Amino acid sequence: MTTCIHTLFSAWGDPSPESRAAKTDAAIGPDFYYSDPNVPTPIRGRDAYLDYIAQFGAMMPGATAEVIAVSEHHGHLRATVDFAKEGQTMMRGQYFADLSNSRLQRVIGFTGMGEPD
Repeated sequence: MTTCIHTLFSAWGDPSPESRAAKTDAAIGPDFYYSDPNVPTPIRGRDAYLDYIAQFGAMMPGATAEVIAVSEHHGHLRATVDFAKEGQTMMRGQYFADLSNSRLQRVIGFTGMGEPD
């Protein structure tokens, strides 16, 4: 059941719009919701999400997002994702997701790992 989160983030570094769309379609369910600290308001729906990850690719050509750890329980996921460019990790984030029928319904991301202040 965790394959969908790997598939979703593999689209981030994909230079092909068609391939990004196919990966996204394989990972998300209807009424998809996405939020992270870099979006001014939560993203709702496939097309808005695809626009967002296309912006990531345009601003950071060659950058990738890779799930490096994931855990699951009761239809929820927690994933650690590394954003890298030229083999160097630039940022690490933590994402929480809700699943339905093995598809992502809601994904909420945070920068960092929640380190104490």
